[in-house]
Amino acid sequence: MRSWTTLICTVAIAVLVAVECQASVIFTTDEIDLTTIYRDEPQRLVFEFENASDDTLHFVDVEPSCDCTTAEIIPQVVPPHSRGRVVVFFDPMGYERRDHFTEFVRLTTTDIQTPEVLLAFRGKVEVGPEPEPRSLIFGTLCKGASDTLDLRIHLPSRKPVNVLDAYSDTSCIIVKDVGASSDTTHDFLIIASNTQSCGRFAGFVTVLTSDSLREQVRVPVTASFAGHIVAEPDVIAFGSTLAGTYVNQTVRVYAVDGREFSVPEARCTIDGIIAEITRLEDGSCRIRLKVKEDAPRGRVSGKLIIETDCPDEAPIEVDVTGYIRNVR
Repeated sequence: MRSWTTLICTVAIAVLVAVECQASVIFTTDEIDLTTIYRDEPQRLVFEFENASDDTLHFVDVEPSCDCTTAEIIPQVVPPHSRGRVVVFFDPMGYERRDHFTEFVRLTTTDIQTPEVLLAFRGKVEVGPEPEPRSLIFGTLCKGASDTLDLRIHLPSRKPVNVLDAYSDTSCIIVKDVGASSDTTHDFLIIASNTQSCGRFAGFVTVLTSDSLREQVRVPVTASFAGHIVAEPDVIAFGSTLAGTYVNQTVRVYAVDGREFSVPEARCTIDGIIAEITRLEDGSCRIRLKVKEDAPRGRVSGKLIIETDCPDEAPIEVDVTGYIRNVR
């Protein structure tokens, strides 16, 4: 039977070994103040740390205090005297109804001295100048046609913010100021006009405000500008198709103003796919794509180029993507 002296010595040695082998995680900061942010701006926060010991540090659990927060530890296993970071993602949508908020991320580690680490971030969420809708998407506009979409800018309710100006980055998009419909909204009409056929268009409408945090609100605008002759659909996306067969989708080419035309040529830029043109009784044309036996197998992408006999019409381009197989 061991003596008490032997037992005490054994315990003391075990404690010394444990202390000597323990990890030590040191964070540069465990609190971040976001001050004032807007509800439509998800936040990415970084908490840096160091394993200051001679032992490997493990993170065994991470627990955010709310569903709107996620956290990633990089790396989860930290060698001695190495650095790492905890990346926290926070979605503030819905927090604008609160005054100030504080959220936490609880970490569980193998550090004997600090088995748990509590990271905190706080701030205040406002409704900033934000657009509705988030993007303006026009459909296909033929030459000489125009279309109008509504744009509303929501303004903060807790502080005075004015809309100063608004403009587009191209002459084919016109911004018309309708004015303030309430103390917290300002409305615009966005008019897209196809003065000349130019294919797909992408640009921005920019709204200038007096807000110190968000002086500009940029809203993406997209449209498809076509001539008097239109191809529908403007994208062919086919699934697994056997070599030697036709693609399921067809393209219809027609004139929006009733003019007579013909399609002397249609070609696909994908090797092994040919286009067959059929004129229909209503004056339009139908184009089918056939996959040749020697077509490349696997995923393919390219364009269908459609030439008309109208001298003022640019060639029509249709995106083509799909998958070609060689066994039934």
